Amino acid sequence: MQRISAKSTSWEIYSGLRTRGPLVVRADGRGFKKVLEESIKPYDIDFARSMASVVESFFLDFGPTPALAFTFSDEISLVFLDAPFAGRVEKIDSLVASFLSAALSLDLCRLVSMDCRTIPLCQAEICSYLAERQDEAWRNHIFSYGFYMLREDGLNGTQAMEKLLGLKESEIHELVFQRGINLAKSPAWERRGVMVYRKNGRVAVDWEIPLFSSQEGKALLAEIMGLAKAGSKR
Repeated sequence: MQRISAKSTSWEIYSGLRTRGPLVVRADGRGFKKVLEESIKPYDIDFARSMASVVESFFLDFGPTPALAFTFSDEISLVFLDAPFAGRVEKIDSLVASFLSAALSLDLCRLVSMDCRTIPLCQAEICSYLAERQDEAWRNHIFSYGFYMLREDGLNGTQAMEKLLGLKESEIHELVFQRGINLAKSPAWERRGVMVYRKNGRVAVDWEIPLFSSQEGKALLAEIMGLAKAGSKR
């Protein structure tokens, strides 16, 4: 068996890059356009369940970490209070992306891939980060309904996109409302995303989460992270 020389390992330019906790590892679907095109419009509960199931599998496989996860559309944010893998960024990103890609491929019965990035935060920034991602879930919610309303009106994808880009969120909301859909009354998981965390020793999937920017949302996050921190010290 041929040995790898010390010189060849020195060519690994990012292998020594490390981060500290807390941190978020955010994964996004790569080239999911075709996958989502085959889904029920504008939201597919089966695809959302697959995403939640994949996150749940990650929790069961990776032991006491992460503390919680938030997912919407083809995005997953995993919140770690302590950096896994001794904080090695290259290993964190590659292992998380490969696990989620493989698990989702098996669940969907088709090959898909996800990319990953690591976002170091301080404890006080976790709630703000999740609130920002939840705001993006709401924007995605409005845009998705508006897009498919315009497609139903006969516009092609390019035309619908161009029209939406010229409208404010309130105008898109009104466009959808005129067609009999009140977006404020749509399912909570469409508007606010889905959260996965540990509760009473089990992995819980919450489809009706509060706004993270609200007092209720902040209290829930503080409770979850407090339990996760206490559990990691056992």
